[in-house]
Amino acid sequence: MPQITEASLKAQLKDGKFFSSYLIYGTEAFLKQHYANLIVKKCVSPDMEGFNLRKFDAEDNVSLEALIESTDTLPVFSEHCCTFMKNMPLDSFYSADQKVFEKWLAEMPETTVAVFWQDTDDVGTGKNAKWKNVIKLFEKYGACLCLDKMDSSSLIKTVTGGLAKRGCNIDRAVAAYLVETVGSDLNLLLNEVEKLADYSSDKVITKEDIDDVCTKSLEANVFDLSKGIISGNIEKALSILSVLFENKERPEMILGALCSNFIDMYRVKLCLAEGKSFDAFKDSYSYKNRAFRLNYAKRDAAKVSLDRLSHCIELLNEADMSIKGYGSDPKIILEKLIVELYREVK
Repeated sequence: MPQITEASLKAQLKDGKFFSSYLIYGTEAFLKQHYANLIVKKCVSPDMEGFNLRKFDAEDNVSLEALIESTDTLPVFSEHCCTFMKNMPLDSFYSADQKVFEKWLAEMPETTVAVFWQDTDDVGTGKNAKWKNVIKLFEKYGACLCLDKMDSSSLIKTVTGGLAKRGCNIDRAVAAYLVETVGSDLNLLLNEVEKLADYSSDKVITKEDIDDVCTKSLEANVFDLSKGIISGNIEKALSILSVLFENKERPEMILGALCSNFIDMYRVKLCLAEGKSFDAFKDSYSYKNRAFRLNYAKRDAAKVSLDRLSHCIELLNEADMSIKGYGSDPKIILEKLIVELYREVK
């Protein structure tokens, strides 16, 4: 069976039909956990979990032989039994004995539902050859469900639908602002949807509501920090940096996000200087479904020359090397960097 979709999995579970094995992987942690647990819930009744459900975690250092044995059992007073496996090193199992691994998937009992939940981002056809082969075997003998981070449009739709279910309305532009403010982590985003639904008195969500109750992502805060530097508001930039440190954000993550913003500005500036189409440029690099980054970059880059942006990137690189060195205070390094960037662009 080739890759399945969320829709086809939902339809299958609704009909009470199951594949003998499921490999669930991708970059969207919330959805992976949701569907892995949903499969278990649908194939094993709660009152029979003690007989028909076995759970394993990679941290338990379970052998392949033990997992094979766990899936080769008959259900008790039920149509199916389930073996639930989290973060198993399937690529290593495959490498150790390809024939045994393939036989395991090929001869999985019809009454068994084996769920392989990979709660990491390092699985995929483009990661390494071993995982590519593992995925092919699941596509041949079971089912694969790849759940990657949603694009902006899908996140906006999810936000709008989630608030509608809670009796709230939100304009699409405001929903987009929420996504930009909170970030693309679906679990965090849905938590903010709950907060907004409880907070709003008239059930119409506004930008002011979002600013009042939602927790900004690191990316959103650093966007504001960058804006403060470019607009000449050094007090605002340093104030945001202070808040980030109070929130225990890691210095290297703050610097990484700041570097990304200035690199975005440099790329946009260079693109426009060379007469290239801005719309075509949106599809380049890693900007797919993240066009808002380039829109911000285009706005800010208009205020700074290409040479000055190039020097800013040199300053960022120097700060990166300083933070990675020993004995330096990261907070002082970043404060000094912000002042230097401010002086460079003003």
